[in-house]
Amino acid sequence: MERRVIEACKSRKRKRRVWGFKSFGSGLKKGFRENMKMFLSEFMEVDKYSVCGLPVWSCLFDGDEGVFGVFVVEEMAQHSLLPFCNHCKFIGWGHHFVSKRRYHIIIPSYDSLNKPLKGDVLANRNHLLHALIHCNGYGHLLSINTSDDDDSNSLHGIDLMDFWDRLCTILQIRKVSLHDYSRKKALDLRLLHGVAYGTTWFGKWGYKFGHGSFGVTEDKYDRALQFFRTLRLNKIISDFKDTVRGRKIEQLVKSYRQVSEAPLGTISDLLQFVLSFVSKTPIQRKAALPSSTRAYHSDGNEIEKPISLSTFVSLANIDCRWPAKRIEYTVYVIVNLLNENRANADDKSSMTRQEVRAGVRSCIGDTGLIDYVLKSISCVAVDDQIVSRFINPLTKMYEFKIHDKVEEEDISAKESSTFASLLARVDSRWSKQKLEHAAKVIVNILRVNRAMVTGSGAMSGQELRDRARQCIGDTGLIDFVLKSVKSYSMIGNQIISRVKNPATRLIEFAIRDENVVDSTTVIAHPPGLNVYGDVLFLYRNVLLGYPEWDPVSIATQVILDSKQFVKEWVYDDEEIDHFMTLTCRVLPSFDELETELTRQLCPGEVVIVPSEMTVGELKLVAQCALRDTYCLMKDFVVTQIGGLKGIEEGLMLSCAVHHGAQVWIRGTGLDLETRLRYEGGPDDGKVDCVCGTKRDDGERMVACDVCHVWQHTRCRGIDDDDESSPALFLCYKAFKSKFVKARKEYSEIVKSMKMMKELMILMENWDEDDP
Repeated sequence: MERRVIEACKSRKRKRRVWGFKSFGSGLKKGFRENMKMFLSEFMEVDKYSVCGLPVWSCLFDGDEGVFGVFVVEEMAQHSLLPFCNHCKFIGWGHHFVSKRRYHIIIPSYDSLNKPLKGDVLANRNHLLHALIHCNGYGHLLSINTSDDDDSNSLHGIDLMDFWDRLCTILQIRKVSLHDYSRKKALDLRLLHGVAYGTTWFGKWGYKFGHGSFGVTEDKYDRALQFFRTLRLNKIISDFKDTVRGRKIEQLVKSYRQVSEAPLGTISDLLQFVLSFVSKTPIQRKAALPSSTRAYHSDGNEIEKPISLSTFVSLANIDCRWPAKRIEYTVYVIVNLLNENRANADDKSSMTRQEVRAGVRSCIGDTGLIDYVLKSISCVAVDDQIVSRFINPLTKMYEFKIHDKVEEEDISAKESSTFASLLARVDSRWSKQKLEHAAKVIVNILRVNRAMVTGSGAMSGQELRDRARQCIGDTGLIDFVLKSVKSYSMIGNQIISRVKNPATRLIEFAIRDENVVDSTTVIAHPPGLNVYGDVLFLYRNVLLGYPEWDPVSIATQVILDSKQFVKEWVYDDEEIDHFMTLTCRVLPSFDELETELTRQLCPGEVVIVPSEMTVGELKLVAQCALRDTYCLMKDFVVTQIGGLKGIEEGLMLSCAVHHGAQVWIRGTGLDLETRLRYEGGPDDGKVDCVCGTKRDDGERMVACDVCHVWQHTRCRGIDDDDESSPALFLCYKAFKSKFVKARKEYSEIVKSMKMMKELMILMENWDEDDP
């Protein structure tokens, strides 16, 4: 049922329709093209502005988390600056004909929800949701950006995926691909969820393996997942036996086995159990923990052993969207409120959760932040006091109380070594002083860059290297330090992060001041207290901790190289209301297939027609559908339905084909002169890499300067940190050809020199008087 509300945007004074999330779209029962046109006309409203000359539609949806806006931008391929689709090319749909229209479906970021879209909206990757759908029903989910904090009154990742999946089903989209770059801090979720659950995070909605990079096939991907389902924890402990890392792994496995009701035998079992703590509240987590971490205060109350404020902030910051400084400030506001209440209270020194929440709101306006901190507090030491949360046995409500310490608690963990100290332990030709100096120079450069630019202040590896060379003359030292930076590294109280930019596929460095839980920290807490710290430790030291050619490392790399996933919607095959769903696929002539249309045949266009329609009438319907869909077929004329013999035009469809069948279409008028032929664009060269890849998979490549064949830089031993391609690159075949040719030329030269030497000897021994 439709209802109306006043839109929050001040620039609009008219009322906007709000559609129920679970009830809209009931009348969309045709093919995708018709459904999309009906969706834009009946459910959305045309905005009075445009984006880069492109029309914009918008509407409001009412979900469980509140009202949110959805925008649709229509882009015409013939007028676009980028008419071809790299997403189709990388997933294997590059042989599709170029669609005339494509639709950008956008849910903007929170700071732009009630604002008009800007000119860079199509290139922006900060939207909550951004998807691209071609008018032939094939699409791409480009980005999902959310915070999965439990107390955040916002759209979570699951909410967005549910909405997207329902929208695709209603519109009857055919296939959707996505490039899985999803991460949680320093964790690649496709590896974490692949090992734990045997599928990517998007697998909850039916997305399956589509295409792998670096020659990875679906069979290799399935075998890698199966390998981790059988990798025993006892074998992992044995592999890292007598090492510091091995003792920590054994300690963590033992602690989780003690609190698990089911046996934990494999790494998949362990990760599933650890990740199960994420969905539990802190109270539920604490209920599953052993009761050995108890302490007493001066009033005789038994409470949990407190953790330091710095540790609390570090652990809380891992699992939320607020920076560490705001979390720390909120804790101090709570402490001041509890102290004030204790000083004024006569018989009650504790405060209920609602009282604390109401008191803190006078200083902090973000209720989501307040709720998150109150939820996370269990027993925290702040300066010389301890804040604890407990359940009042009479009211059964949560209350907060502040205590004075009896004695200084031993809560400090072993101090982590600095990044420069860790570098010094590695075999290198530079002293510790030089490493520390280089690290400080890099920190200063990143700090200055962050202060001068907006955003994360990330710098490319080459730019950072060039800046550092102005202060350090030894480029080898700079390269050593930069390559030693992992996903994040501590330098003093600064964190240097190194990640690959998904847009440019180049390594970038950034700096921030927040604390993190490093994977080298000793596991000294009960299981479930720092879930992401435990997961991070297993991720770094088990999944990424084996030698390069170990089966575990190979299986890990296979999963990491599987980034392209696809979902196909299969609709009801039964005939509904005397209508038939047919797929009309064009079969070009033999000459066209031999000379022009040399790629794999394009998939057909779906039409829904009455079952009593004749074959002759189907010709007109298919002709209109193909003309309306593809640039190549703007003047296409259907001449025949069926294969070489065709089907009689007067025959009724229900007597000629069955529901859901594929019908071959023959005709004339294909525009073979247009440049808008294939979505993958014109052929950019041959791909033939040693890993087995035969086409562009979106990874970084380099072309041979002799035969012009493209190969992966990683497969050719070129580091991703080397942002520029080598000045001269030869593949194996070209190098061998050059070598054989040079050896032949050398042999001829040697042979000529030998003949010259013999001739010189004859000249020296020649006597002019000798007849």
